[in-house]
Amino acid sequence: MSNTVALNNESHRNLKVITRRGAEYGEGTHLVPVVANELRNLMLEYPVCITKDPNTGQFSLCALLGFEPGENLYLQGDSWDAQYIPMHIRRQPFMVGYRNPEAAVGEERGAVITLDLDSKRVTEEGADGERLFDDQGNNTPFMQQVSDLLGQLMVGMESTTAFLSALADNDLIEPAHINVQFASGEHKRYEGLYTVNEDKLQKLDADKLVYMHQHGYLQAAYWLGASMGQIRKLIQKKNQK
Repeated sequence: MSNTVALNNESHRNLKVITRRGAEYGEGTHLVPVVANELRNLMLEYPVCITKDPNTGQFSLCALLGFEPGENLYLQGDSWDAQYIPMHIRRQPFMVGYRNPEAAVGEERGAVITLDLDSKRVTEEGADGERLFDDQGNNTPFMQQVSDLLGQLMVGMESTTAFLSALADNDLIEPAHINVQFASGEHKRYEGLYTVNEDKLQKLDADKLVYMHQHGYLQAAYWLGASMGQIRKLIQKKNQK
C-alpha cells in the first residue's frame, strides 16, 4: 500500500528523498515499465519486450531485468550495473497525479507532482537524502530534476501508447519465445512476452512505411527488436551470480 499525496512546499518542506539504489526501495523486480522515448538508450543495456494485460488486452513496454519474479540482475547491493537506468526507476517515489482526473476532452486535468510518503526513500531525519525545497520553499536543483524527469515520462507514456497502437494495428506484434540455458545446465522457456515481427515490418507497403518513419515508429521498432539481443547479457549476469 502507498500513501500518495500531492506535493507542496509547506507541509513537505523538510522532507528528503534517499537516491541510492537498493532492493529495499522496491528495485528488486524482474520487469520494469519503460517508454518508447528511452529505447535508444535501453537497447544498449537491456532486453526490452512488450507485455499484454490479460484482462484488458492492452500492450505495454517493459525492460527485462531478470528471469524470476523479484530478480534484478543489474542491481548489485546499492549500485546499478548499467550506464542507463530506466526513468520509471529514477522517478521513485514521485509520480504525476491529477486534480481533475475525470476531466472531459479539452478540459484541464490539473497535473500535480505526487509523493508516496510511505516510501522508504522518504525521510526527515539524518544526513541522508536530497531536500525537495529550500528554507524559503523554493524547489531545490534536485526537485527541478524530478520535475523535468516526470515531464519527460508523461510525454513518453503518451508516445508509447501511440507507438504500440501502430504496431498492433499493423499486426507487427508477435510472441517472443525466450529459451535459455544457464551454466548450471538448467533450461527455461519464458512465455507471455512479445516483440516486433521484423519480417512483417519490412514487408509493409510504402504508405505505411512512410507513416511509421515520419512518426519515429520505424526506428523505435528496430531498436525494440534489436534490444532482445541483450538476453545474452542477462544470461551471463545470471551465470555469474
